[in-house]
This record gives sequence, C-alpha cells and structure tokens, in this order.
Amino acid sequence: MMLQKILIATGDSPESSQILKSGLMLAEKLNAKILILHVLNQTQNSFETMGNQFMGGSYPMMNDLAVQQYQQEWQDREQRGMELLQSYAAQAKEHQIEAETSQNFGDSGVMICETAKNWSADLIVMGRNQKSALSEFFLGSTSNYVLHHAHCSVMVIQQT
Repeated sequence: MMLQKILIATGDSPESSQILKSGLMLAEKLNAKILILHVLNQTQNSFETMGNQFMGGSYPMMNDLAVQQYQQEWQDREQRGMELLQSYAAQAKEHQIEAETSQNFGDSGVMICETAKNWSADLIVMGRNQKSALSEFFLGSTSNYVLHHAHCSVMVIQQT
C-alpha cells in the first residue's frame, strides 16, 4: 500500500504538536504530501460562555453583551486556529514536506472523515483525547468515530 497523502488532524491541545511530529516523521519517510486539519467545533467552549451570560441566571434570553462576547470568543478561536496551522505548515516546510492546511467548522469526527475523503487521503493521523469513561460513554470520542467511519486507514497517537 502506497501512502502518498496523509491528513494530520490537530486540535487546540498541547498534545497536537506530538501528533504533528508523528505525522511529519511518517510523511518524510514516505515522501508523502500532508494536509493539516484543524476543526472548530461550536459546542466546545463557546456555548458555556453563552450559557453563563443568561439574564437573571434562569431565563433563556441573552443580552447584547453576551452575544458580543460569544462572537468575540469565536473570532479569537478562529484566529488562534489559523495561527496554529501557519506554524505547523512552517514546520512541514522545514522538513521539505509539501503541506496544505485547512480549518473547518463542525463536528470534529464528521469533518475529519469528510475532509479525508474529499482530499483522497490514504491515511489519517490523529490523537486520542483522555476522556473519563463516563464522558466517553455518553458523548463518544472523535477517534472512535473516525475509526469507524473513515474511508482510509487511521493511525491514532496515544496522548500521555
């Protein structure tokens, strides 16, 4: 099996650099192209901020300030994601690896699988978050979703 196109799925965690390094090492050895993907998921932190801003604490009515804070947080997360991708692309360039970047919006597992399929990736390199057993049971995990829905092989990097 020839691995010519590797999608590296990164996130906001400090462990993402470990995932990138593993993907870069593999791409360098195989002379493969990479796509570095960062997915922004609306449900991560933004809704917590919005939820804390309900007027009176119990009414589902938000004031203008809460909406502005939500929009600012979202723009900040977009900007941080783009800066992260630029930094990762520069690292790939240092290794003479042809790299593309993409920041997508939506459910992480779904976006990773869709992007990999649309880009015709041969392999997905991603991490596995350390969720509690209860959290993983109710919410599922991104890596588990990708393992069961990706059109190509998946390499999961255990994060310590």
